[in-house]
Amino acid sequence: MSIEIQNTKAYYAPTKGRRYLSKQAAIRAEARAIIEKHVPSIKPCRCSPEYCGMCGDPGWSCETDQPERFARYMAMLTAALKSKMGQRGCEKRMERKHD
Repeated sequence: MSIEIQNTKAYYAPTKGRRYLSKQAAIRAEARAIIEKHVPSIKPCRCSPEYCGMCGDPGWSCETDQPERFARYMAMLTAALKSKMGQRGCEKRMERKHD
């Protein structure tokens, strides 16, 4: 057994800052990162009884508190990112044909 170097196609999600092996995973991660950037979550309060009397603030997240809105945003963004990736692929293919 030996270690080999393999070249693999990877898709980069710039807002998320990660690489993914499938196009769909990269699109979904990028859409989630864009939503989180524009509609940030608020972490729940983890205070002690001496500090503020256990306020019990549950925090807020678009995905859990407004699932319809989050689903609509995900659908719109994934469709837009898919079409944008498709256009880029066509441009590259056209450049290759003309060269």
